[in-house]
Amino acid sequence: MSLGTGHFRSYGLLMNWHAPLFFMLMLSPVVAADGPVLGEKAIYELRWSYFAVGSVEISLNKADDSEELHQATLDAKANAFMRRFHNFHTIITSQFPPEIGKSHGYARNELVEENTHETFFDWEEETVRYSKNGDVRNPLELKPLTQDPLSIVFAFRTGAVPHTPGVHQVWVTDGEVIDLVDFEVSEPETVKTPAGKFETFRVTADFKGVRAIFARPDGALIDVWLTNDERMIPVKLKSEATIGSFRSELEEYQVDGETVEL
Repeated sequence: MSLGTGHFRSYGLLMNWHAPLFFMLMLSPVVAADGPVLGEKAIYELRWSYFAVGSVEISLNKADDSEELHQATLDAKANAFMRRFHNFHTIITSQFPPEIGKSHGYARNELVEENTHETFFDWEEETVRYSKNGDVRNPLELKPLTQDPLSIVFAFRTGAVPHTPGVHQVWVTDGEVIDLVDFEVSEPETVKTPAGKFETFRVTADFKGVRAIFARPDGALIDVWLTNDERMIPVKLKSEATIGSFRSELEEYQVDGETVEL
């Protein structure tokens, strides 16, 4: 199985991820269904401090090479302004079963740098292997129900990971490191994004030694706001950077190419 996964850096800074998206209306509005939906795409604006530096799209479809797995794809790229200083275009993919109990594959394709990182999960042997540009490293021992940095977003959305207030721990790996990651869920709060105003709950993640979807300084935490309803759509993300911080906010959510009302 080959997955194209991404991890991008801007000025050597680390950024972070997002999931499903929002809408504009046709004559009759399309209404979002509960939970992750095959064919969905979430579109986000990516900002560094006060500057818009790019965009992030997260989509969910059936895996091309397996009828039993779904594939999430995160596509992050610099805008014209950012390309004048630092160009990036990274595609990350994750494969998992519909219930998203554990990851089956993770990949990061850094198109500008021409680097391909792949993580291969072997649940029969209970091992995971990391490869960079075809150079395969020694295997790590898998822990029960291990997720990858992208599948964990969808695990929250399906309820595979609890979203009640408190600290929840989940094994997460990028193939190079496997760690018991802390996810702290806060009380509900209201946030405003270009897609609208939403009642959300915030998840603060400490990925420890695992490289999150986007890189970050050592010890930096990632905050993600998900809608406080059955859909649990990520609408906002914030991460510390070496200088300033990165922020990503939902602009639009689509299903099968149509803008959906949330």
